[in-house]
Amino acid sequence: MRPGKIRDVRAVDPLIAALKDEDPRVRENAAEALGKIRDVRAVDPLIAALKDDDPDVRWNTIWALAEIGVPAVEPLIICLKDDDPRIQENAIWALAEIGIPAVESLIDSLRNENPRVRWNIAQALGEIKDGRAVKPLIIALKDEDSRVVDNAVWALREIGIPAIEALIAALKDENPRVQDNAVWALREIGIPAVDSLINALKFGDARVRSNAAWALGGVKDTRAVEPLIDALKDENSDVLKNVVWALREIEGPAVGLLITALRDKDPRVRCKSAEILGWINDARAVDSLIAALKDEDSRVRENAAWALGKIGTTAVEPLIANLNDEDSRVRENAVWALGKVGTPAVEPLIANLKDKAPRIRENAAWALGKIGTPAVEPLIDNLQNVDPFVRYKSAEILGKIKDERAVQPLIAALKDEAPRVRENAVWALGKIGSSAVEPLISALKDDDPGVRENAVAAIGRIKDTRAVDPLIDAMKDKDPHVRRNIAWALGHIATPFD
Repeated sequence: MRPGKIRDVRAVDPLIAALKDEDPRVRENAAEALGKIRDVRAVDPLIAALKDDDPDVRWNTIWALAEIGVPAVEPLIICLKDDDPRIQENAIWALAEIGIPAVESLIDSLRNENPRVRWNIAQALGEIKDGRAVKPLIIALKDEDSRVVDNAVWALREIGIPAIEALIAALKDENPRVQDNAVWALREIGIPAVDSLINALKFGDARVRSNAAWALGGVKDTRAVEPLIDALKDENSDVLKNVVWALREIEGPAVGLLITALRDKDPRVRCKSAEILGWINDARAVDSLIAALKDEDSRVRENAAWALGKIGTTAVEPLIANLNDEDSRVRENAVWALGKVGTPAVEPLIANLKDKAPRIRENAAWALGKIGTPAVEPLIDNLQNVDPFVRYKSAEILGKIKDERAVQPLIAALKDEAPRVRENAVWALGKIGSSAVEPLISALKDDDPGVRENAVAAIGRIKDTRAVDPLIDAMKDKDPHVRRNIAWALGHIATPFD
Protein backbone atom coordinates (compact mmCIF):
# COMPACT_ATOMS: atom_id res chain seq x y z
CA MET A 1 0.00 0.00 0.00
CA ARG A 2 1.18 3.50 -0.78
CA PRO A 3 1.21 5.88 2.21
CA GLY A 4 -1.42 8.54 2.60
CA LYS A 5 -0.84 12.24 2.03
CA ILE A 6 1.75 12.84 4.69
CA ARG A 7 2.50 16.57 5.04
CA ASP A 8 3.92 16.77 8.55
CA VAL A 9 7.60 17.72 8.39
CA ARG A 10 8.19 15.79 11.63
CA ALA A 11 8.05 12.65 9.45
CA VAL A 12 10.99 13.73 7.29
CA ASP A 13 13.84 12.41 9.42
CA PRO A 14 12.22 9.00 10.08
CA LEU A 15 11.42 8.67 6.39
CA ILE A 16 14.98 9.55 5.42
CA ALA A 17 16.16 6.79 7.78
CA ALA A 18 13.62 4.45 6.19
CA LEU A 19 15.36 4.93 2.83
CA LYS A 20 17.96 2.46 4.16
CA ASP A 21 15.47 -0.11 5.48
CA GLU A 22 16.23 -3.71 4.50
CA ASP A 23 12.73 -4.11 3.02
CA PRO A 24 12.58 -2.59 -0.50
CA ARG A 25 8.86 -1.86 -0.19
CA VAL A 26 9.58 0.25 2.93
CA ARG A 27 12.26 2.15 0.99
CA GLU A 28 9.90 2.56 -1.98
CA ASN A 29 7.08 4.02 0.15
CA ALA A 30 9.48 6.20 2.14
CA ALA A 31 10.75 7.77 -1.11
CA GLU A 32 7.20 8.44 -2.29
CA ALA A 33 6.24 9.97 1.04
CA LEU A 34 9.24 12.30 0.99
CA GLY A 35 8.16 13.44 -2.46
CA LYS A 36 4.74 14.32 -1.12
CA ILE A 37 6.17 16.26 1.82
CA ARG A 38 8.59 18.13 -0.51
CA ASP A 39 11.10 19.04 2.14
CA VAL A 40 14.50 20.07 0.78
CA ARG A 41 16.26 18.10 3.54
CA ALA A 42 15.26 14.96 1.64
CA VAL A 43 17.12 15.93 -1.56
CA ASP A 44 20.56 14.50 -0.76
CA PRO A 45 19.25 11.26 0.80
CA LEU A 46 16.96 10.77 -2.18
CA ILE A 47 19.85 11.32 -4.59
CA ALA A 48 21.77 8.63 -2.73
CA ALA A 49 18.73 6.38 -3.19
CA LEU A 50 18.98 6.77 -6.96
CA LYS A 51 21.45 3.87 -6.93
CA ASP A 52 19.14 1.55 -4.96
CA ASP A 53 19.18 -2.02 -6.28
CA ASP A 54 15.39 -2.15 -6.49
CA PRO A 55 13.91 -0.52 -9.64
CA ASP A 56 10.68 0.46 -7.90
CA VAL A 57 12.63 2.26 -5.20
CA ARG A 58 14.63 4.09 -7.87
CA TRP A 59 11.48 5.09 -9.75
CA ASN A 60 9.76 6.44 -6.61
CA THR A 61 12.96 8.31 -5.79
CA ILE A 62 12.90 9.98 -9.23
CA TRP A 63 9.26 10.87 -8.73
CA ALA A 64 10.01 12.27 -5.26
CA LEU A 65 12.84 14.48 -6.52
CA ALA A 66 10.57 15.71 -9.31
CA GLU A 67 7.94 16.60 -6.72
CA ILE A 68 10.46 18.56 -4.67
CA GLY A 69 11.27 20.42 -7.90
CA VAL A 70 13.65 23.37 -8.21
CA PRO A 71 15.69 22.71 -5.03
CA ALA A 72 16.60 19.29 -6.47
CA VAL A 73 17.85 20.58 -9.84
CA GLU A 74 21.40 21.55 -8.96
CA PRO A 75 22.12 18.42 -6.88
CA LEU A 76 20.74 16.31 -9.72
CA ILE A 77 22.97 18.09 -12.24
CA ILE A 78 25.96 17.27 -10.04
CA CYS A 79 24.86 13.62 -10.22
CA LEU A 80 25.52 13.68 -13.98
CA LYS A 81 29.23 13.48 -13.15
CA ASP A 82 28.79 10.39 -10.98
CA ASP A 83 30.73 7.31 -12.08
CA ASP A 84 27.66 5.11 -11.71
CA PRO A 85 25.59 5.11 -14.96
CA ARG A 86 22.45 4.33 -12.95
CA ILE A 87 22.86 7.54 -10.97
CA GLN A 88 23.41 9.52 -14.18
CA GLU A 89 20.37 8.11 -15.97
CA ASN A 90 18.04 8.33 -12.99
CA ALA A 91 19.14 11.89 -12.30
CA ILE A 92 18.26 12.81 -15.88
CA TRP A 93 14.88 11.13 -15.57
CA ALA A 94 14.24 13.09 -12.38
CA LEU A 95 15.20 16.33 -14.16
CA ALA A 96 12.84 15.44 -17.00
CA GLU A 97 10.06 14.95 -14.45
CA ILE A 98 10.85 18.34 -12.88
CA GLY A 99 10.40 19.75 -16.36
CA ILE A 100 10.65 23.42 -17.33
CA PRO A 101 12.62 24.56 -14.24
CA ALA A 102 15.33 22.05 -15.21
CA VAL A 103 15.62 23.01 -18.89
CA GLU A 104 18.52 25.48 -18.65
CA SER A 105 20.56 23.08 -16.53
CA LEU A 106 19.87 20.20 -18.94
CA ILE A 107 20.85 22.36 -21.91
CA ASP A 108 24.17 23.19 -20.22
CA SER A 109 24.76 19.48 -19.68
CA LEU A 110 24.29 18.66 -23.38
CA ARG A 111 28.03 19.36 -23.58
CA ASN A 112 28.81 16.65 -21.03
CA GLU A 113 31.85 14.60 -22.05
CA ASN A 114 29.96 11.34 -21.50
CA PRO A 115 27.92 10.45 -24.63
CA ARG A 116 25.51 8.37 -22.56
CA VAL A 117 24.65 11.48 -20.53
CA ARG A 118 24.21 13.59 -23.69
CA TRP A 119 22.01 10.91 -25.21
CA ASN A 120 19.68 10.80 -22.18
CA ILE A 121 19.61 14.59 -21.85
CA ALA A 122 18.50 14.96 -25.47
CA GLN A 123 15.66 12.56 -24.76
CA ALA A 124 14.75 14.44 -21.56
CA LEU A 125 14.57 17.74 -23.46
CA GLY A 126 12.24 16.09 -25.94
CA GLU A 127 10.03 14.95 -23.08
CA ILE A 128 9.88 18.49 -21.66
CA LYS A 129 9.18 20.08 -25.12
CA ASP A 130 10.54 23.53 -24.24
CA GLY A 131 11.44 25.78 -27.20
CA ARG A 132 14.63 26.96 -25.47
CA ALA A 133 16.15 23.57 -26.24
CA VAL A 134 15.81 23.90 -30.03
CA LYS A 135 19.12 25.57 -30.87
CA PRO A 136 21.20 23.38 -28.53
CA LEU A 137 19.53 20.31 -30.01
CA ILE A 138 20.32 21.56 -33.54
CA ILE A 139 23.97 21.72 -32.47
CA ALA A 140 23.63 18.18 -31.08
CA LEU A 141 22.73 16.97 -34.58
CA LYS A 142 26.45 16.96 -35.35
CA ASP A 143 27.36 14.97 -32.23
CA GLU A 144 29.92 12.23 -32.89
CA ASP A 145 27.71 9.68 -31.09
CA SER A 146 24.86 8.39 -33.27
CA ARG A 147 22.61 7.75 -30.27
CA VAL A 148 22.85 11.39 -29.26
CA VAL A 149 21.94 12.42 -32.81
CA ASP A 150 18.99 10.03 -32.94
CA ASN A 151 17.60 11.37 -29.67
CA ALA A 152 18.19 14.98 -30.75
CA VAL A 153 16.15 14.31 -33.91
CA TRP A 154 13.44 12.71 -31.81
CA ALA A 155 13.47 15.62 -29.33
CA LEU A 156 13.13 18.22 -32.10
CA ARG A 157 10.21 16.27 -33.50
CA GLU A 158 8.57 16.25 -30.06
CA ILE A 159 9.10 20.00 -29.66
CA GLY A 160 7.45 20.37 -33.06
CA ILE A 161 6.37 23.76 -34.42
CA PRO A 162 8.83 25.89 -32.35
CA ALA A 163 11.67 23.86 -33.92
CA ILE A 164 10.68 24.24 -37.57
CA GLU A 165 12.35 27.57 -38.34
CA ALA A 166 15.68 26.50 -36.85
CA LEU A 167 15.52 23.16 -38.65
CA ILE A 168 14.87 24.86 -42.00
CA ALA A 169 17.95 27.03 -41.37
CA ALA A 170 19.91 23.87 -40.53
CA LEU A 171 19.17 22.50 -44.02
CA LYS A 172 22.03 24.65 -45.32
CA ASP A 173 24.48 23.93 -42.52
CA GLU A 174 28.01 23.28 -43.78
CA ASN A 175 28.02 19.96 -41.96
CA PRO A 176 26.20 17.36 -44.13
CA ARG A 177 25.26 15.37 -41.02
CA VAL A 178 23.40 18.37 -39.62
CA GLN A 179 21.55 18.78 -42.94
CA ASP A 180 20.56 15.14 -43.09
CA ASN A 181 19.39 15.02 -39.49
CA ALA A 182 17.49 18.29 -39.80
CA VAL A 183 15.63 16.78 -42.76
CA TRP A 184 14.77 13.71 -40.69
CA ALA A 185 13.46 15.90 -37.87
CA LEU A 186 11.31 17.97 -40.25
CA ARG A 187 10.00 14.80 -41.82
CA GLU A 188 9.14 13.47 -38.35
CA ILE A 189 7.39 16.74 -37.41
CA GLY A 190 5.32 16.16 -40.54
CA ILE A 191 2.31 18.24 -41.58
CA PRO A 192 3.10 21.31 -39.41
CA ALA A 193 6.42 21.63 -41.31
CA VAL A 194 4.96 21.45 -44.83
CA ASP A 195 4.50 25.18 -45.47
CA SER A 196 8.04 25.93 -44.35
CA LEU A 197 9.42 23.10 -46.49
CA ILE A 198 7.51 24.33 -49.54
CA ASN A 199 8.96 27.78 -48.99
CA ALA A 200 12.45 26.25 -48.73
CA LEU A 201 11.82 24.31 -51.95
CA LYS A 202 11.07 27.57 -53.76
CA PHE A 203 13.63 29.94 -52.32
CA GLY A 204 16.46 27.96 -50.74
CA ASP A 205 19.84 27.25 -52.27
CA ALA A 206 20.35 23.96 -54.13
CA ARG A 207 21.24 22.05 -50.97
CA VAL A 208 18.16 23.33 -49.13
CA ARG A 209 15.86 22.69 -52.10
CA SER A 210 17.12 19.12 -52.39
CA ASN A 211 16.63 18.41 -48.68
CA ALA A 212 13.22 20.10 -48.65
CA ALA A 213 12.04 17.93 -51.57
CA TRP A 214 13.16 14.78 -49.79
CA ALA A 215 11.39 15.78 -46.57
CA LEU A 216 8.17 16.61 -48.46
CA GLY A 217 8.25 13.17 -50.03
CA GLY A 218 8.42 11.68 -46.56
CA VAL A 219 5.51 13.77 -45.22
CA LYS A 220 3.32 13.00 -48.30
CA ASP A 221 1.05 16.03 -47.89
CA THR A 222 -1.02 16.90 -50.99
CA ARG A 223 -0.19 20.59 -50.60
CA ALA A 224 3.31 19.77 -51.75
CA VAL A 225 2.31 18.28 -55.13
CA GLU A 226 1.99 21.48 -57.14
CA PRO A 227 5.21 23.06 -55.77
CA LEU A 228 7.05 19.81 -56.44
CA ILE A 229 5.80 19.72 -60.04
CA ASP A 230 6.97 23.32 -60.45
CA ALA A 231 10.34 22.16 -59.11
CA LEU A 232 10.68 19.71 -62.03
CA LYS A 233 12.14 22.74 -63.84
CA ASP A 234 15.03 22.84 -61.36
CA GLU A 235 18.38 22.67 -63.14
CA ASN A 236 20.19 21.02 -60.22
CA SER A 237 20.36 17.24 -60.70
CA ASP A 238 20.29 16.47 -56.95
CA VAL A 239 17.20 18.60 -56.46
CA LEU A 240 15.52 17.03 -59.47
CA LYS A 241 16.27 13.51 -58.26
CA ASN A 242 14.64 14.20 -54.88
CA VAL A 243 11.67 15.97 -56.46
CA VAL A 244 11.00 12.94 -58.67
CA TRP A 245 11.31 10.65 -55.65
CA ALA A 246 8.95 12.85 -53.60
CA LEU A 247 6.24 12.85 -56.26
CA ARG A 248 6.55 9.08 -56.57
CA GLU A 249 6.06 8.78 -52.79
CA ILE A 250 2.96 10.99 -52.79
CA GLU A 251 1.55 8.84 -55.65
CA GLY A 252 -2.25 8.96 -56.01
CA PRO A 253 -2.87 12.64 -55.19
CA ALA A 254 -0.11 13.62 -57.63
CA VAL A 255 -1.50 11.79 -60.68
CA GLY A 256 -4.00 14.44 -61.81
CA LEU A 257 -1.50 17.29 -61.71
CA LEU A 258 1.20 15.15 -63.35
CA ILE A 259 -1.20 14.36 -66.21
CA THR A 260 -1.79 18.08 -66.61
CA ALA A 261 1.97 18.64 -66.51
CA LEU A 262 2.36 16.42 -69.60
CA ARG A 263 1.16 19.51 -71.50
CA ASP A 264 3.49 21.96 -69.73
CA LYS A 265 5.43 24.40 -71.94
CA ASP A 266 8.72 23.23 -70.43
CA PRO A 267 9.89 19.92 -71.98
CA ARG A 268 11.77 19.08 -68.77
CA VAL A 269 8.50 19.09 -66.86
CA ARG A 270 6.76 16.98 -69.52
CA CYS A 271 9.68 14.53 -69.58
CA LYS A 272 9.85 14.01 -65.82
CA SER A 273 6.07 13.91 -65.46
CA ALA A 274 5.93 11.01 -67.91
CA GLU A 275 8.66 9.20 -65.97
CA ILE A 276 6.94 9.67 -62.61
CA LEU A 277 3.59 8.53 -63.99
CA GLY A 278 5.30 5.33 -65.09
CA TRP A 279 6.65 4.76 -61.58
CA ILE A 280 3.26 5.52 -60.00
CA ASN A 281 1.70 3.02 -62.41
CA ASP A 282 -1.80 4.53 -62.50
CA ALA A 283 -4.06 3.62 -65.44
CA ARG A 284 -5.63 7.09 -65.39
CA ALA A 285 -2.50 8.36 -67.12
CA VAL A 286 -2.69 6.05 -70.17
CA ASP A 287 -4.55 8.32 -72.61
CA SER A 288 -2.34 11.29 -71.82
CA LEU A 289 0.81 9.18 -72.15
CA ILE A 290 -0.39 7.89 -75.53
CA ALA A 291 -0.76 11.50 -76.64
CA ALA A 292 2.74 12.19 -75.34
CA LEU A 293 4.13 9.56 -77.74
CA LYS A 294 3.82 12.30 -80.38
CA ASP A 295 5.53 14.99 -78.30
CA GLU A 296 8.02 17.13 -80.21
CA ASP A 297 10.69 16.38 -77.58
CA SER A 298 12.29 12.94 -77.96
CA ARG A 299 12.92 12.64 -74.20
CA VAL A 300 9.19 13.01 -73.56
CA ARG A 301 8.37 10.36 -76.18
CA GLU A 302 11.02 8.08 -74.68
CA ASN A 303 9.62 8.35 -71.14
CA ALA A 304 6.02 8.10 -72.34
CA ALA A 305 6.77 4.79 -74.09
CA TRP A 306 8.55 3.50 -70.99
CA ALA A 307 5.69 4.61 -68.73
CA LEU A 308 3.10 2.88 -70.90
CA GLY A 309 5.11 -0.32 -70.61
CA LYS A 310 5.25 0.03 -66.81
CA ILE A 311 1.51 0.57 -66.58
CA GLY A 312 0.86 -2.39 -68.89
CA THR A 313 -1.40 -0.58 -71.33
CA THR A 314 -2.89 -2.20 -74.42
CA ALA A 315 -1.93 0.85 -76.49
CA VAL A 316 -0.32 -1.32 -79.15
CA GLU A 317 -0.75 0.79 -82.28
CA PRO A 318 0.66 4.05 -80.85
CA LEU A 319 3.67 2.16 -79.52
CA ILE A 320 4.23 0.38 -82.83
CA ALA A 321 4.23 3.79 -84.54
CA ASN A 322 7.17 4.70 -82.29
CA LEU A 323 9.21 1.76 -83.57
CA ASN A 324 10.22 4.07 -86.40
CA ASP A 325 11.07 7.04 -84.21
CA GLU A 326 14.18 8.96 -85.20
CA ASP A 327 15.54 8.68 -81.65
CA SER A 328 16.96 5.24 -80.81
CA ARG A 329 16.01 5.53 -77.12
CA VAL A 330 12.38 6.13 -78.06
CA ARG A 331 12.46 3.03 -80.28
CA GLU A 332 14.09 0.96 -77.52
CA ASN A 333 11.47 1.98 -74.96
CA ALA A 334 8.65 1.28 -77.42
CA VAL A 335 10.09 -2.21 -77.94
CA TRP A 336 10.32 -2.70 -74.18
CA ALA A 337 6.77 -1.46 -73.67
CA LEU A 338 5.37 -3.73 -76.38
CA GLY A 339 7.17 -6.61 -74.73
CA LYS A 340 5.36 -5.75 -71.49
CA VAL A 341 2.00 -5.52 -73.32
CA GLY A 342 2.37 -9.18 -74.26
CA THR A 343 -0.23 -11.18 -76.19
CA PRO A 344 -2.26 -8.25 -77.65
CA ALA A 345 0.89 -6.96 -79.35
CA VAL A 346 1.90 -10.25 -81.04
CA GLU A 347 -0.17 -10.13 -84.24
CA PRO A 348 0.47 -6.43 -84.97
CA LEU A 349 4.19 -6.96 -84.38
CA ILE A 350 4.30 -9.97 -86.70
CA ALA A 351 2.56 -7.84 -89.31
CA ASN A 352 5.31 -5.25 -88.82
CA LEU A 353 7.93 -7.84 -89.74
CA LYS A 354 6.84 -7.06 -93.32
CA ASP A 355 7.16 -3.29 -92.96
CA LYS A 356 9.15 -1.49 -95.66
CA ALA A 357 11.23 0.30 -93.02
CA PRO A 358 14.12 -1.93 -91.84
CA ARG A 359 14.14 -0.23 -88.46
CA ILE A 360 10.51 -1.14 -87.77
CA ARG A 361 11.08 -4.73 -88.89
CA GLU A 362 14.10 -5.13 -86.63
CA ASN A 363 12.43 -3.55 -83.60
CA ALA A 364 9.27 -5.58 -84.12
CA ALA A 365 11.44 -8.69 -84.01
CA TRP A 366 13.07 -7.51 -80.80
CA ALA A 367 9.68 -6.83 -79.21
CA LEU A 368 8.42 -10.30 -80.12
CA GLY A 369 11.49 -11.77 -78.47
CA LYS A 370 10.69 -9.78 -75.34
CA ILE A 371 7.09 -11.04 -75.30
CA GLY A 372 8.36 -14.63 -75.39
CA THR A 373 6.02 -17.60 -74.88
CA PRO A 374 2.74 -15.95 -76.04
CA ALA A 375 4.41 -15.25 -79.39
CA VAL A 376 5.56 -18.85 -80.08
CA GLU A 377 2.52 -20.24 -81.95
CA PRO A 378 2.07 -17.19 -84.21
CA LEU A 379 5.81 -17.24 -84.98
CA ILE A 380 5.65 -20.97 -85.83
CA ASP A 381 2.80 -20.21 -88.23
CA ASN A 382 4.93 -17.51 -89.85
CA LEU A 383 7.72 -19.95 -90.62
CA GLN A 384 5.59 -20.59 -93.71
CA ASN A 385 4.89 -16.96 -94.54
CA VAL A 386 5.29 -16.01 -98.20
CA ASP A 387 7.78 -13.30 -97.23
CA PRO A 388 11.24 -14.87 -96.71
CA PHE A 389 12.21 -12.03 -94.36
CA VAL A 390 9.27 -12.88 -92.08
CA ARG A 391 10.28 -16.56 -92.12
CA TYR A 392 13.91 -15.64 -91.44
CA LYS A 393 13.04 -13.36 -88.49
CA SER A 394 10.49 -15.82 -87.10
CA ALA A 395 13.16 -18.51 -86.93
CA GLU A 396 15.56 -16.13 -85.22
CA ILE A 397 13.03 -15.04 -82.60
CA LEU A 398 12.03 -18.64 -81.87
CA GLY A 399 15.68 -19.38 -81.14
CA LYS A 400 15.74 -16.53 -78.64
CA ILE A 401 12.55 -17.71 -76.93
CA LYS A 402 13.83 -21.35 -76.75
CA ASP A 403 10.44 -23.06 -76.62
CA GLU A 404 10.45 -26.81 -77.39
CA ARG A 405 7.26 -26.44 -79.44
CA ALA A 406 9.34 -24.80 -82.15
CA VAL A 407 11.74 -27.74 -82.69
CA GLN A 408 9.79 -29.69 -85.35
CA PRO A 409 8.70 -26.58 -87.28
CA LEU A 410 12.32 -25.38 -87.30
CA ILE A 411 13.49 -28.79 -88.51
CA ALA A 412 10.99 -28.45 -91.36
CA ALA A 413 12.42 -24.99 -92.05
CA LEU A 414 15.82 -26.58 -92.75
CA LYS A 415 14.37 -27.34 -96.19
CA ASP A 416 13.31 -23.75 -96.84
CA GLU A 417 14.27 -22.47 -100.28
CA ALA A 418 15.83 -19.33 -98.75
CA PRO A 419 19.35 -19.94 -97.39
CA ARG A 420 18.96 -17.22 -94.73
CA VAL A 421 15.85 -18.96 -93.36
CA ARG A 422 17.72 -22.27 -93.15
CA GLU A 423 20.66 -20.47 -91.54
CA ASN A 424 18.48 -18.99 -88.77
CA ALA A 425 16.59 -22.26 -88.33
CA VAL A 426 19.91 -24.01 -87.66
CA TRP A 427 20.94 -21.28 -85.25
CA ALA A 428 17.59 -21.48 -83.44
CA LEU A 429 17.74 -25.27 -83.11
CA GLY A 430 21.18 -24.94 -81.57
CA LYS A 431 19.80 -22.47 -79.01
CA ILE A 432 16.90 -24.80 -78.11
CA GLY A 433 19.12 -27.81 -77.41
CA SER A 434 19.98 -31.48 -77.87
CA SER A 435 16.65 -32.69 -79.30
CA ALA A 436 17.75 -31.16 -82.61
CA VAL A 437 21.14 -32.90 -82.98
CA GLU A 438 20.23 -35.22 -85.88
CA PRO A 439 18.72 -32.48 -88.06
CA LEU A 440 21.75 -30.31 -87.33
CA ILE A 441 24.07 -33.10 -88.45
CA SER A 442 22.08 -33.31 -91.68
CA ALA A 443 22.53 -29.56 -92.12
CA LEU A 444 26.31 -30.07 -92.33
CA LYS A 445 25.65 -31.04 -95.97
CA ASP A 446 23.55 -27.99 -96.84
CA ASP A 447 24.46 -26.22 -100.08
CA ASP A 448 24.84 -22.88 -98.33
CA PRO A 449 28.09 -22.35 -96.36
CA GLY A 450 26.32 -20.01 -93.93
CA VAL A 451 23.91 -22.78 -93.00
CA ARG A 452 26.77 -25.25 -92.56
CA GLU A 453 28.72 -22.76 -90.45
CA ASN A 454 25.73 -22.14 -88.15
CA ALA A 455 25.05 -25.87 -87.91
CA VAL A 456 28.61 -26.50 -86.70
CA ALA A 457 28.35 -23.68 -84.13
CA ALA A 458 25.04 -25.06 -82.88
CA ILE A 459 26.44 -28.57 -82.54
CA GLY A 460 29.41 -27.19 -80.61
CA ARG A 461 27.07 -25.52 -78.14
CA ILE A 462 24.98 -28.67 -77.66
CA LYS A 463 28.12 -30.84 -77.14
CA ASP A 464 26.50 -34.12 -78.21
CA THR A 465 29.07 -36.86 -78.97
CA ARG A 466 26.87 -38.25 -81.77
CA ALA A 467 28.13 -35.36 -83.87
CA VAL A 468 31.87 -36.16 -83.55
CA ASP A 469 32.21 -38.47 -86.57
CA PRO A 470 30.05 -36.30 -88.86
CA LEU A 471 32.13 -33.28 -87.85
CA ILE A 472 35.35 -35.14 -88.60
CA ASP A 473 33.97 -36.04 -92.05
CA ALA A 474 33.03 -32.39 -92.56
CA MET A 475 36.62 -31.23 -91.96
CA LYS A 476 37.02 -31.48 -95.77
CA ASP A 477 34.50 -28.64 -96.28
CA LYS A 478 35.55 -26.15 -98.94
CA ASP A 479 34.70 -23.14 -96.77
CA PRO A 480 37.45 -22.16 -94.27
CA HIS A 481 34.89 -20.61 -91.89
CA VAL A 482 33.08 -23.95 -91.68
CA ARG A 483 36.35 -25.81 -91.05
CA ARG A 484 37.32 -23.25 -88.41
CA ASN A 485 34.01 -23.78 -86.59
CA ILE A 486 34.42 -27.57 -86.82
CA ALA A 487 37.78 -27.38 -85.07
CA TRP A 488 36.23 -25.24 -82.34
CA ALA A 489 33.20 -27.57 -82.01
CA LEU A 490 35.34 -30.73 -81.74
CA GLY A 491 37.28 -29.09 -78.91
CA HIS A 492 34.04 -28.43 -77.04
CA ILE A 493 32.62 -31.92 -77.57
CA ALA A 494 35.84 -33.84 -76.84
CA THR A 495 36.04 -35.76 -73.57
CA PRO A 496 39.79 -36.49 -73.24
CA PHE A 497 39.55 -38.28 -69.87
CA ASP A 498 36.92 -40.86 -70.95
